[in-house]
Amino acid sequence: MRAWLSVDVWQAVAQELAHHRNAGLGDLLTEDVVRFASARALVAAGVDPAQLRYEWPHPDLKGSRIDLVVGAGMPGALVEFKFPREPNEVNAAWTMALGEVLKDFYRLAVYSATADRVFVLAETDRLGRYLASSGKRYGFDFSAEDIVLDPAVLERLPSSAAQIIGQRMAGLQVTARRLLSTVIGPRLRLTAFIVDPVHVAGKMTRLPVQRPEHTSSSSRVSQSARSLLDTNRSTLDTNRSTGGVRAEILDAVAAVMVRSGAATFTLTDVLTEMRRRATRYAESTIRTMISSHMCVNAPDNASTTYEDFVRVDRATYQLNPRQAGSP
Repeated sequence: MRAWLSVDVWQAVAQELAHHRNAGLGDLLTEDVVRFASARALVAAGVDPAQLRYEWPHPDLKGSRIDLVVGAGMPGALVEFKFPREPNEVNAAWTMALGEVLKDFYRLAVYSATADRVFVLAETDRLGRYLASSGKRYGFDFSAEDIVLDPAVLERLPSSAAQIIGQRMAGLQVTARRLLSTVIGPRLRLTAFIVDPVHVAGKMTRLPVQRPEHTSSSSRVSQSARSLLDTNRSTLDTNRSTGGVRAEILDAVAAVMVRSGAATFTLTDVLTEMRRRATRYAESTIRTMISSHMCVNAPDNASTTYEDFVRVDRATYQLNPRQAGSP
């Protein structure tokens, strides 16, 4: 049961908000009210209340928290909410509201583990008109069934909006589809979007990594990846033959690097490849192995057992040029 993907759940949220407005409480509606109404609707649809958590730390964006998650341990669903207050007539405030709305699409898309991602937007008519006109200007359309935020969108945005989203998201293509859009009451609308993970959404397959200029071209990156693989080929092959989760991870890493031609790989790349191969190991086991036991510069290097990988950015690694795959 994945109640958060049901139109009925978000229709129930809209009905509860409409009830509050009809009771004269419209001026007291806030983002927190929308979140609580959503929690109530999910529970009514069969979700165990003990599975709901607020302000869950985003594992891939330091300092960021996800508004609502569903599931014990690693969540099965992430939900972000946005109910911007109408800015005043100062233009910069409107562009900042635009940045806050767009940011949640990116925050959900770059989450590196497997989970459904839902973005819920409550907007006044006035803000809706501003978002529509901004979409025409910068290249997106929230009224469409399928939403595409291609890399050019961030390049076109005013700096006040782009800064809120963050330079780290530059170059990503994010896609989503509209699940529901309904009127709550006079001059207020609720829309729910299902956001795709970046690694299946578009042209980019990983968060961009800053690299030295001499490896920036695709041909040189490919040569670097091939050189690392060739250097460690014998030890990689030896450890594949021993079996176990480490061997499967090394095998998946080699496949990812050969296919991408890049000198680096992300945790998402490896998880996706291992799921494709129907691994028997839990995602949490794979994540811990890569980020701790196989990483020479893990945050807690006391847990390092093998020195296979070097962490070069958040959730991004390369083979250790000196010792990758060594026993």
